Amino acid sequence: MVLMALEADNHGPSTVRGQSGLPRAVWVGGAVGLAYHLKLHHNRVGERFAQGDPDSDEKLGRRAWWVLVVLDRWHAISTSSPLFIPDSNVVLLKEDQMLIGMTPFHLVRLSCILGHLAEAFTTADEVVSAASLNPYICRLLRGELERFRESVEVVWGSLSLLHVAYYHVKLLTLRHNSSSEPRQLLEPALRMATMLDHSSMPITPLNHHFAALALITLVDLADIEETRDEAWRGIQQLDEALKKRRGLATREDSVGWDRAIKDLINTRLESRYMNYPSSNTTGSLQHLAELAIGDQSPAGGYTSSLGQRGKGLDAGKLQKYGYLGSILL
Repeated sequence: MVLMALEADNHGPSTVRGQSGLPRAVWVGGAVGLAYHLKLHHNRVGERFAQGDPDSDEKLGRRAWWVLVVLDRWHAISTSSPLFIPDSNVVLLKEDQMLIGMTPFHLVRLSCILGHLAEAFTTADEVVSAASLNPYICRLLRGELERFRESVEVVWGSLSLLHVAYYHVKLLTLRHNSSSEPRQLLEPALRMATMLDHSSMPITPLNHHFAALALITLVDLADIEETRDEAWRGIQQLDEALKKRRGLATREDSVGWDRAIKDLINTRLESRYMNYPSSNTTGSLQHLAELAIGDQSPAGGYTSSLGQRGKGLDAGKLQKYGYLGSILL
């Protein structure tokens, strides 16, 4: 079921729309239900985790449980859906680091912070939901995130996946903080775009999450004068990552999330300059991006409500649809 959930996610928007079989939520929910039936959520502390067959049923079950915990939290925050696995059933043991490895162990820790965000933003209680946007609540979440960073900083450079995942969670926390300034959002979004375009970035089932959140943030920041130029350069980096198949699992005939991301880039750039007489909307993305950040920009530029406000971006759409849902609007 875990593999079926990953396969459903690879189909991207088509499964979200019910066009290519069951959506990922069905497979994740079914897998969690089966895991509960098998009691995989029970903590079995003892020497047997450190000794014996590394592929015993008990150890394989424990690894599968942590895969589900990670998938559940990333699915919840990306689609604005409730968690299947509550925090009360998520207890990491020191033996788990030896069992699943250093990077997965810290990814589970980071995913738990992500789960706290998801739980606050998807609650049916309007009072709690409104409070989650309070700067003080966001400050507590950022404090939790910074304590995580401090604990892994010694091995930071060798863990590309963990590094970009950290900036992903940081950006989400900032986006949900009504007092965040555009430049505060720009830094993690650009870092994510740069890492996705780097040749050392491994292809993982989470990479389209990174690209989607970075892109929708950069697209919004491109409508604000003070961050416009740097935001367009970040959008170019994401486009280059897609072209070179760096950091994103793409194929020439792909209709997955990479295609949805590519289409959003083209749509926003072309619509922005469709009225500019010398720009050809069927031209290259490079030409359109040069227009966006160069001296050939349309006279007077383009100012959206975001640009006029010049403050933090609206978190309402992210909270209602999640970042993967937002990219399809």
